[in-house]
Amino acid sequence: MISEELRDVHTEEDLVRTWHEQRGLGAEIVNRLSPSMAMLMNVDAVRDAAFANRHREVMREHGKEIAKQRLLDARRTGAEWVVLFEDVTPFGSHRLEMHVRSGRAIHASAKTEPTGPTSYELEVVQLDPADGAWLLDKPPLMPATKFDRHDEWEARIVQARELFGKD
Repeated sequence: MISEELRDVHTEEDLVRTWHEQRGLGAEIVNRLSPSMAMLMNVDAVRDAAFANRHREVMREHGKEIAKQRLLDARRTGAEWVVLFEDVTPFGSHRLEMHVRSGRAIHASAKTEPTGPTSYELEVVQLDPADGAWLLDKPPLMPATKFDRHDEWEARIVQARELFGKD
């Protein structure tokens, strides 16, 4: 229910402002429940969980807008491939690169373990060529394959780009 109250919040800045301005939101909504569950709930934790959930949704929405703009720019410039998403952290990376005309996409990721070697993964999936949305009902064009060596992973990415970049 708290999440429903946050549907009109569409930016991270607005979410933070709302969190500060409406500290009692969790208690208000929990008290509306009949019978009231307020005595059994930590309403601050419930409120914070709802805000965290909305934050994740806002970030996804923002990521989709960035990907849509990148796809539009790629079409305008005549690019063959476009990076729709890329995230690099100390724990690894994810990259989603789409063939503009076909919607075939290379999803490459690396995962760094604090106590072990880095593992690499590569799969090719079908995205909607119109907007770059991941078609979850379509099986991968190339199932996820793991690699132990960075150079082998990079070579397979090049091969996948050549193979799946054809019309």
